[in-house]
Amino acid sequence: MDRTERERQAAQRRYLGWGLAFEPTMPGLDLARDIVFDDGPNGRVLALVAGTGNVAQSLAVALTTLRGSNVFDATFGFDGLNALAEPIEPTLVREQVRIGIITLLDRDPRVRRIVDVNLDDGRLGVGGTDSSAGGADDAARAALRASRTLQVQVQFETITDDRLSVHLGELPHV
Repeated sequence: MDRTERERQAAQRRYLGWGLAFEPTMPGLDLARDIVFDDGPNGRVLALVAGTGNVAQSLAVALTTLRGSNVFDATFGFDGLNALAEPIEPTLVREQVRIGIITLLDRDPRVRRIVDVNLDDGRLGVGGTDSSAGGADDAARAALRASRTLQVQVQFETITDDRLSVHLGELPHV
């Protein structure tokens, strides 16, 4: 690793932060996370995540935390989860979820600019005029549509000029 790369990583760690590494306890379902251990020089140590990985992990955790449910930080979390419980039209639910995601990203001081918020429920490109999708892709989209799951993908720029594309997970029953 050359000096420039070390300086870039140090700047990312300084400005984007670091924290304990968490991984989902049940991959595919983001219901709970658990700490991760690494092998250190003197035995097991808590694994850390820094820089862009820390931003991505923080956003994934915030997306699955109801805003106001953290007693130590009432502004932390995702306000779009309330939209999922309201009996309104699915199109309006998706838009409320999109607004909640944009608000979540806007509140994070490490995010400089939001590039794109993609909410994929499998409806676009299935049975329509999109001929670029293959048979396997069509089947995956049909399964996604049938499960009423919303996949969330966001792209944004950080204050360290990194452009991240993060799959924040899936929101069920949208």
